[in-house]
Amino acid sequence: MPDARSRILRRLRRALEGRWPLEAPTGPWRPAVEAADAVERFLAHAEASGVEPQRFDSPAAARTWLADWATEFAGAAVSPRVPPPLAPALPTAPPEEAELGVSRALAAVADTGSVLLSSTEGRRLQLLPPVHLVWVDEAEVVQHLGEALGRLGDEPPSALALHSGPSKSADIGQIMVQGVHGPGRLVVAVVRGLMELEARPDEPAPAPGAPAHTPKTAPPSGLDWAAVRALAGRRLATKRGDAFAVEKVTENTAVVRVSSSGKAYTLRRRCLEKAVRLAASGTPIPGPAAYRKHACNEAPAYAWAVLRALDLV
Repeated sequence: MPDARSRILRRLRRALEGRWPLEAPTGPWRPAVEAADAVERFLAHAEASGVEPQRFDSPAAARTWLADWATEFAGAAVSPRVPPPLAPALPTAPPEEAELGVSRALAAVADTGSVLLSSTEGRRLQLLPPVHLVWVDEAEVVQHLGEALGRLGDEPPSALALHSGPSKSADIGQIMVQGVHGPGRLVVAVVRGLMELEARPDEPAPAPGAPAHTPKTAPPSGLDWAAVRALAGRRLATKRGDAFAVEKVTENTAVVRVSSSGKAYTLRRRCLEKAVRLAASGTPIPGPAAYRKHACNEAPAYAWAVLRALDLV
């Protein structure tokens, strides 16, 4: 007498006879026809959702706009991911008291007019101020959510937030009210050249079409450890924009500390030297993922950022 499990499996096999086998998807879903301009779609969809969109051809234009626009606020809570030139010249206030919160998005999604925000900024900053300003680079605007998530690489933040407009609720009397559960105003500023500004905050952004980063000289075959020592005390940022500081450099290690979490990472000298040798021999190391693959699996985001600060990758 067959047991219940055998009877169930036999019925399932009979039901599946003659059906085409199904394969797991190999990538994120995409529509059959792609729109030409992701930025234009994003701005249109964001505005339809109640966002106040802005678009700038350069960080300099964005700074000029910010200097005038931010005068209506008494204080601001600013994410450590925001580059200093795009932080408003306002008194710093905690998120629960600030009139303005300023964030740096990981990406923007054209399909829904959403910005993707990192938990490393702190959710209070993103939710408590009544007005929320979000900066995003033009190159980080993608068509679909799957593309945005795919750009997070090997070390995504512990949590993500998708903001698709100001906070809205019609729970009471079916009357739409903004600012109930979060900011009543969401301003998203799309800036061309923002990532270049973050990589070289003291240099002007390159002209459109120019390479994002080119070492000033051919990469040396070895790492000058004295140059690494000279970074002690400096504030840098990862490729994704997470701020950190080089806290201490010893004979064989460099200790970095993340600004948002306070967590410390140790970078070993031999790993950094290996990456420099590989770059000098022609192995491309364009980002943390390549550093992890070819050189070392220890804090690749911060190790790569240190080498980039020295024009070595």
